[in-house]
Amino acid sequence: GIAKLNSSMYNYKKNKGENRMDQVLIILAFLVGLVGLYFTYMIVNVVVTIIKSKKRDHSLKFCMSPAGKAFYIGLTVLYFVVLFGCIAFMISTYNAHKMNYISNALSVWAIYSIIYSMQIANLVLVGRKNMLVGRLLIDYRKMKKINFNTNNEITFVFAQKNFRFSTRWVDKQLLRKAVTGRS
Repeated sequence: GIAKLNSSMYNYKKNKGENRMDQVLIILAFLVGLVGLYFTYMIVNVVVTIIKSKKRDHSLKFCMSPAGKAFYIGLTVLYFVVLFGCIAFMISTYNAHKMNYISNALSVWAIYSIIYSMQIANLVLVGRKNMLVGRLLIDYRKMKKINFNTNNEITFVFAQKNFRFSTRWVDKQLLRKAVTGRS
């Protein structure tokens, strides 16, 4: 009788501990989901800014090298595959009550959202009078101290602030022609 009582108490404590672990996992999954939502909001914000800027200034064109076009197309396709794949995976594992799998899918989506939002913030569009980098619309005439580094970066002063962005996937000749021809 006592051995059976001790084993049932042990199982009760074990189950209680697992419930606490599930609660912690739910809270962490919720926080990771918030991070994913925030960076997805940032992605949507950049895309909406690009669309609105192109409607206002029809001369804005993407300034990407052929490798940059392939990179961003691949990155965008992979983002949607990860997004919809994680959503489908979370829905299918929700019925099985596997919180670990749901948490893993949320983590993958959040991490890829962070990576994609960092890369999409470096998109460059050039026009006749303006240049759009991510969400920042820059007038060529107000750019000062323009410097093209050998480290795949451009640095300049705009509105009394120093700016720097990567030119790894940018058509550097087109950007240089647009920037130096107007400064």
